[in-house]
Amino acid sequence: MNLNKFTKETVTIAFYIVYILLAGLCYELLPGDTKTPNMGVLLFFLLIPIGLTYALVHAIKHLNSNVSYVKCFLIHVTVWISIIAFLTSYKQ
Repeated sequence: MNLNKFTKETVTIAFYIVYILLAGLCYELLPGDTKTPNMGVLLFFLLIPIGLTYALVHAIKHLNSNVSYVKCFLIHVTVWISIIAFLTSYKQ
């Protein structure tokens, strides 16, 4: 599959959608208890460093090239604000 036909914004959105759906699917299908959380919980916790690393890569590419990654930054910020808002409302 040639990724050159997809825009960087589409790849960023697809990454977050696929990753969150995979983590949710693992959370629902793989059992766990309070002592041993399941794979979905682990994937949700790993989203923090993976997402930040992905945003950092976009920041480095933005600074070192003539290509603008502002839309990708907006996608990262929107996803993280949405996740924080969802978790905050889920807690209450």
